[in-house]
Amino acid sequence: MDFVGHQRKEFRFDVRYRALTGTTRRGLAHQVEQGFPFLPSGSQIILDRQTQQLVLDNIRTQLTYRWSSLVGELRSYGDVDLASFLRESSVELADVVRSTRNWTRLRRDAGLPTRDGESREGALLKRIRSVGHVDDKARALAYRALLADDAGAYAELSPAEQSFARMLLFSLWPGGGFASYGSGLASLRAEGAVRDELRSVIDVAFDQSRHVTVEPQDGLAGLNLRIHARYQREEILAALGHASLTRVPSVFREGVLRSTQWDADAFLITLKKSDTDFSPSTMYRDYAISPDLFHWESQSTTSVDSPTGQRYLNHRTIGSSILLFVRGGKTSEMGTEPYMFLGPATYASHTGDRPIAITWKLDNPMPLDVYSAARVAAG
Repeated sequence: MDFVGHQRKEFRFDVRYRALTGTTRRGLAHQVEQGFPFLPSGSQIILDRQTQQLVLDNIRTQLTYRWSSLVGELRSYGDVDLASFLRESSVELADVVRSTRNWTRLRRDAGLPTRDGESREGALLKRIRSVGHVDDKARALAYRALLADDAGAYAELSPAEQSFARMLLFSLWPGGGFASYGSGLASLRAEGAVRDELRSVIDVAFDQSRHVTVEPQDGLAGLNLRIHARYQREEILAALGHASLTRVPSVFREGVLRSTQWDADAFLITLKKSDTDFSPSTMYRDYAISPDLFHWESQSTTSVDSPTGQRYLNHRTIGSSILLFVRGGKTSEMGTEPYMFLGPATYASHTGDRPIAITWKLDNPMPLDVYSAARVAAG
């Protein structure tokens, strides 16, 4: 199929190639540069050098929308919801929701109605993108219920609902800032425009989800995390009982977490590491071997004979769980890149000491597109 010709300047290559690859517009530029490494097995998109540059130049002209252009386009559509605007304009969520941009501001600048805000609105609107990855039904429904006008007080919620409430609150306030979970929800409830936008973003994110998520079983039953769903660090820490009013997520800097509440060790793994983001002592070699085998290195101070090393290697015997969370890089077009929960894993083998190189076998094989991306990201 020939997708290159003498096109007008307004022609949108990104729309055509995104339909073929399923990637975002910013991700598409990288795929074109790298020769489309994430296509399904047996598929190829081949561009000669001149054509590749032509397509890249066209895509890059679409990467940054001027705010005035977005305002004018929304004004021309009238009072539409966020999902409709993104669909009709071929604009991506990341173009509307950034640290300094949001759907509420876009509507107000276009002269469209929004609810009034209170004192916390400005700070909360900067955190809207923290829910732009919600891709499992249980969390989407729980967050929407917590954001509804008639949501109950924190004390009236069930234990599962309270867990989701803590995940949402720490997503919006990673450094805390409220005296109790009840006061946090009350502060959020006063911000009608913020809650409207959060619900809209969650709907868009869930509608764009690509993977079937699985509920953990056995000793992890009741954990508000779904296998193959994506989570920000704040949600993971809250769900595992590590985050609290006195131990907020923003102070957590490690890649390993011991959850006594769930008797589990959680590994937060970033595959593509750089010298600017990681020190030499934390440049561990972590990569996917196959869809159900993952190579991981412990912290450089962890020895085989240490209590931590022994817990890792003998976790099945002592009944402790190993949980793997993986992301490609530190940042994405929406800001901080979320982790995919690969689920529980069991010890398969190990080599070395300080660090220990361990091969984990996943209970649920990772989706093939995630496995392919993990292989490429890890080099």
